[in-house]
Amino acid sequence: CTFCSCKKYLEEPNKLQTDIKTVDQLQALIDNAPLFSYEGNNYTAAFSTDDTEIEMEAYQKYPTSVSLDALHYYIWDVSNVINKGYDDLWNNEFKKIFTANVVLVDVDNVQGTLEQKNAVKANALFIRAMSYWALVNHYCLPYAPQNLKSFGLPLKSSTIYTEPLNRSTLEDTYNFILQDVRQAKELLAAGDVEDRMRWRVSEKAIYAFLSRYYLFTNNYQEALRAADLALTSSVANLVDFNTLGRGTPAVYTNPNITLSYSILNDWAANRFLYWNEFYYTRYSYNASQWYNPSKQLLAIYDKENDLRFKNFFIENGGRRFNVISPAQYRYTTFYDGRYLVSGPTVAEVLLNKAEAAARLNEVPLSIQTLNSLRLKRYKHYTDLGATSSADALHKILLERRRELPFSFRWGDIRRFSVNETTE
Repeated sequence: CTFCSCKKYLEEPNKLQTDIKTVDQLQALIDNAPLFSYEGNNYTAAFSTDDTEIEMEAYQKYPTSVSLDALHYYIWDVSNVINKGYDDLWNNEFKKIFTANVVLVDVDNVQGTLEQKNAVKANALFIRAMSYWALVNHYCLPYAPQNLKSFGLPLKSSTIYTEPLNRSTLEDTYNFILQDVRQAKELLAAGDVEDRMRWRVSEKAIYAFLSRYYLFTNNYQEALRAADLALTSSVANLVDFNTLGRGTPAVYTNPNITLSYSILNDWAANRFLYWNEFYYTRYSYNASQWYNPSKQLLAIYDKENDLRFKNFFIENGGRRFNVISPAQYRYTTFYDGRYLVSGPTVAEVLLNKAEAAARLNEVPLSIQTLNSLRLKRYKHYTDLGATSSADALHKILLERRRELPFSFRWGDIRRFSVNETTE
């Protein structure tokens, strides 16, 4: 009896789907920015790379300042990680995939124009691709010829609960992502980013993502081409960090100290969802609000001139968590340290282009592209030069680490372990 009742339940249509009658309802699902723009709590990005360092003396004095879950990821305690009852990143990304599949399954059966249906299809396909991208770069081996037949991900393309959950190959997973992105592009009219709807896919957002996809799959010519197409956007623009204002300071007593923050630290969702550099809004999330920068990461910044260091690395920032001595830095950009950019931005695309050019031995182009980013990131700016492709690549990857700490470092370490140049 139990078996029969379970089977009957699984065969019933999903209630969310039975309530959908119009394309506007599907569009409303797509525009649920808090669902699609934020990754789940990403312990790997926050705690598992060489960008992070939890000092033993600080932890011994203030053990409650770092959660046990964070420590498991920090020390690579695999047994405790795999035995957790809940994986926030995995669950949140598959929730997005399910919702995208609801749209794709229902879109041809609801009321609306062909143009409207094509738009929501394109968005659902891109949402699914972005979620699979996040998952494949956290739970599978890195992309490399020798790894293509290894385990990929369960590829869900329906809302049927009984759809098989067998893991595909890594090659099939990457092909699935690329197929979704290409199909999304075919459904879209040529156009730029929607300024006040940056969580909606656009042609420029697709090219921006493809510059990342091809860089990670070692197809540098296509990465360069996609980056050039993305950089024609007139809506997504590089922000000059010399123009960033100051945020609300934090005042502490016993001992007395005032910490100065960038204005971005004050920004809630009504501001940070529309960050001017975004092609497509997506953030890595850290519930603890504390990214602990390592001494190695701190050492690569020009502390006097690099505005990323001055704005986002808060000396004595550990006071936010009642850590007084030894003094600890804290890295924070948006909304008091909860969110870091993980979606495609102008800054990332410039770095993708510069790296691809360097790997193709186009040294002047690579350095010129790099300098166009650096110009907006330094107080007293000077151009860099390069004597060779290896020299250019070294400088580009250092700048990439300065620009994209924590949220991008895990993916970069993985690909550096299998491509032709390790950094």
